[in-house]
Amino acid sequence: MADMKADAGARPSKPGLLRKLWRVRHAYFFLIPIFAVLGTFKYGPLVVAAQKSLFDWNGANVDNFVGFANYAKALHDESFRRSIGHALALTAGALAETLTLPLLAAALVFHVKRKRLAEWARVLFIVPLIVPTLVVIKIWTWVYASQNGILNGLLELIGLDGWTHAWLGESGTSLWALLFYNFPWIGGIYFLIYLAGLLNIPAELFESGNLDGMSVWQRFRYLELPLIRGQIRLVVLLVVIGQLQNFELPLVLTGGGPGESSLTPALYLYDRAFAYNEMGYASALGMLLFAGILLVTQALQKLFKSGETPG
Repeated sequence: MADMKADAGARPSKPGLLRKLWRVRHAYFFLIPIFAVLGTFKYGPLVVAAQKSLFDWNGANVDNFVGFANYAKALHDESFRRSIGHALALTAGALAETLTLPLLAAALVFHVKRKRLAEWARVLFIVPLIVPTLVVIKIWTWVYASQNGILNGLLELIGLDGWTHAWLGESGTSLWALLFYNFPWIGGIYFLIYLAGLLNIPAELFESGNLDGMSVWQRFRYLELPLIRGQIRLVVLLVVIGQLQNFELPLVLTGGGPGESSLTPALYLYDRAFAYNEMGYASALGMLLFAGILLVTQALQKLFKSGETPG
């Protein structure tokens, strides 16, 4: 009897993981095509690149196992090191840009009182997202052109002829040209991320701030910024990953030159693979770049979490 009472009073055992998955199996069936595409076009090439990074491979008939020789070569490759320095410089500049002007623009649009005017302002800032990236880059090729370029034309118009340059053709200005691409960096996805965060702040908090006599700056500093911390983190991660993978911009604007003055790791990887047919070495460079980006993002995540820890 005591055993029967104990059994009756015992809680039913929780269903196992397999049983839980089986109950929602129909939902997981819809994910099969997604995982198939990811496996085919993302994880599959990653596995192949990791394998081929251990070979002297030209993409065709040469395929000799060399172990970690490609990685040793990459670590002593001055061009690769130089490209990493350029990528870090572009990343620092991009962070300074995206953490200031787009945030300021989003805050200004958010505080526009007239609803119709605010909607038009949002549309104007979103328009740059519609234009293809390559089209924008080609427009900036015209801006930086040494002959009949917009930038040099403006400098000549205001009497600063001595400041004109072949912006994309001089080693001292090519990296700066990449950095100032798309100035003033206001419109686009980062503006939308900041604006979405501001729009999600409860109106009651602003009312409380007004009752407490907060100034515009105090409200921005102590109310709005802390509450969009998640959006700021997202922007930092997107910018860091995007800049370390920067490929299209230097390829179209400068080709990594003149010389190697604007070379980035992704562009160097591309050159080794398709200009020199060093597919195995390019695979090793890609794996090192992947590992570096992974380590940087993990370090940033830990830094963000440590910043949230109460002091």
